Amino acid sequence: MLKEFEQLDSDNKVLFLLSLTDLIINNLSESEGFEVAKSSIKKCWDWLEKKEINAFDLYMYLENMDEIDVLSYMSLEQDSEKIKYWSCVGNALAYTIREAYEYEKEKYLPQTIESVDFDTIEDFIKNYNEIDNKPALINKLITHLSTMSDLNILDRITATKLFLEVNFKS
Repeated sequence: MLKEFEQLDSDNKVLFLLSLTDLIINNLSESEGFEVAKSSIKKCWDWLEKKEINAFDLYMYLENMDEIDVLSYMSLEQDSEKIKYWSCVGNALAYTIREAYEYEKEKYLPQTIESVDFDTIEDFIKNYNEIDNKPALINKLITHLSTMSDLNILDRITATKLFLEVNFKS
């Protein structure tokens, strides 16, 4: 499964993470910082669609001096199950930020983003499976995404949302 994920192009990797995150994020609705989490993923979707948001602005959702960010709220979470949801949000956000910096051809990355790598994906999938144990969903989504590289990103997003709605209703 992870080998197939590696074969996806960068937009499809982000689409994979954001699509799965959308399926679980509302489980944080009672947590402090939920609105920051929702906003961060919304901004990631905006970046994926248009590439108009700069990487630094996305990064401010992950961590900032005001501590009104995903990593701060994740560290405040007391519920060990909800920490897994926060981890998925944080990993999806961090990976998207990494892709945004690469898209901008930025050479110097914030330290947190420098450490984003394949382990980030493995951690996302591990936590996602512990939350919503549906390995078939992950495998089918990767297969679905692998067939769409020739489509523009808006068509990929639309097709993926429809795919998830039809095949994996919660």
